[in-house]
Amino acid sequence: MHTFSRILAGALLLAAPAAFALDNATATATARIYVPITLNKNTDLSFGDIFADPTGGTVTLDPKSTTRTTGGPALATTGTVSPAAFTVGGKRNASYAITLPADGTVTLSGPGAAMLVSKFTASVNNGTPTATPTGLIPNTAGATQTFTVGATLTLGANQMDGDYTGTFNVTVAYN
Repeated sequence: MHTFSRILAGALLLAAPAAFALDNATATATARIYVPITLNKNTDLSFGDIFADPTGGTVTLDPKSTTRTTGGPALATTGTVSPAAFTVGGKRNASYAITLPADGTVTLSGPGAAMLVSKFTASVNNGTPTATPTGLIPNTAGATQTFTVGATLTLGANQMDGDYTGTFNVTVAYN
């Protein structure tokens, strides 16, 4: 019996390190889900009516004040003048960046030579226009924020009369 006790004790000693070599822990898995950012166009960009000039020139539309300034062509008092307007929605209290078209990528086409649209700027919540705008969605459920976009239109010398149109993309993304 004494031998059996020794064998049993030896077996227990050999099994003991295996019992102490195991342990476990519990981890928590988490995820944060944001509602997607949304962008809706409210109004198109319109430079209004402009008179052709023998030397060409530029017309700049300020997105905050909706005023036009000119470097050459005379501005008519007729026609609709408006910056493009957009509404952003998404996660409340989230900051976002607005990407405007790069210079040289947007043209207006019509009966005459295409006209370049450049120097895009945006005014967020009627703030100072900038070429690298950012915004902050208000901290209330379902909140949105509005921004307006202006630019500079370049007319050629003796630009042919008629209607000119073109499109441009604006992108928003969470910061």
